[in-house]
Amino acid sequence: MLDFCAMNDSSKRLILDLTAEFEAHGKVFSANADAMMPFRRPRPEASDESIHAIRYAGVALPLFEVDGEWHLSLMKRTEYPGVHSGQISIPGGEREEGDADLKQTAMREFLEEMGVPLELPRLIDGLSERFIPPSNFLVKPFIHVMDSEPDWKIDPTEVQSVLTIPVGEFLKPDALRPTSISISPDQRVELPAYHWKGEVIWGATAIILTELTFAWKSMTENH
Repeated sequence: MLDFCAMNDSSKRLILDLTAEFEAHGKVFSANADAMMPFRRPRPEASDESIHAIRYAGVALPLFEVDGEWHLSLMKRTEYPGVHSGQISIPGGEREEGDADLKQTAMREFLEEMGVPLELPRLIDGLSERFIPPSNFLVKPFIHVMDSEPDWKIDPTEVQSVLTIPVGEFLKPDALRPTSISISPDQRVELPAYHWKGEVIWGATAIILTELTFAWKSMTENH
């Protein structure tokens, strides 16, 4: 039973409605998001574990209202020697030995990166796992519903900035569009991406957000 005592009515309703949508249609939302991609994403089984063992990660997408409109926040990673350097991502990271499960991983990593503690009753589990071949991560995303946007206290070694975006921006018909992406110093490919104030949101983050948009549209129609 969820403890709703400390939540406002909007947060309670969103948690109940989104949870119901994922329970009823989660597999459909995941398949629809996959169908929006121009290629079939590899599964973890495609990984050569003899070379690189699969790594597990938990991430948490924060949702909150600003002036009566639902928003979400993403983080822009700092520049570092790695495959996800400078990319827009959902806060979270790799599971550690002391984590009971990936939900706890997402909560711990969110606090480390964003400086804000998450509350277990506000976490929604429904988004599907996504495999990221370049880093060999199997990522489990969660949604965390907040009553308002918190005062982010980012870790500057990991987070360059925070992007706060109205959910409605991702629901527009042309929100996800083909974009030329640099995936290495000498290679560019055309991939579906979202755009916000000069930033490009692509890869696993874009797929997870696309899955959310299918759930959100269904929720709007049904509730």
